[in-house]
Amino acid sequence: MFDTPMEPTEARWIGGAQRPVPARIREIVEPIIRAAGLEFVGVEQAKEGHRALLWVYIDRPAEAEGEGSGVTLDDCARISPDLSAALDVDDPIAEAYDLRVSSPGLDRPLMTDQHFRQHIGLECILQLLDAVDGRRKFTGRIEGVVADELTLVCEEVPVRLSIDRIQKAHLKFALPPGGQKRKP
Repeated sequence: MFDTPMEPTEARWIGGAQRPVPARIREIVEPIIRAAGLEFVGVEQAKEGHRALLWVYIDRPAEAEGEGSGVTLDDCARISPDLSAALDVDDPIAEAYDLRVSSPGLDRPLMTDQHFRQHIGLECILQLLDAVDGRRKFTGRIEGVVADELTLVCEEVPVRLSIDRIQKAHLKFALPPGGQKRKP
């Protein structure tokens, strides 16, 4: 496994998370989420039919997590009105949308270089902005992150990818042997 050098103090956002609208949404919601004692994971804009959705992912800070803990439905419901009010005041999205506040789930989105560092050894699925060797989609085990480069082991072959080329990534949910769910 590759050693990860001293981690930077600020997470580096990948792909779509770097665009102006998600960046502005982060500026609005992150302080509110932190003030509530929760961890901000990221935001995603999506479409569901003709409806625009804004997903805000929250979690419990790692140091607060114990066995069986994590963000709850009550946490999401508690913070949602505050986020909605702040977003209504600033109005960073031109079109009407539905706000969804959620845990990152078992297929947790990986939106920063820090997220990759935190999940070394786990499988992920990622899509690149442009093709590398004719491929944009990769599935493999996160081996390490050094500087601006992610090493992903795909079918036992290490693949090095620039963090800047990643459009979207998430953990690959898998049941371990015996069929019991495992927490990523």
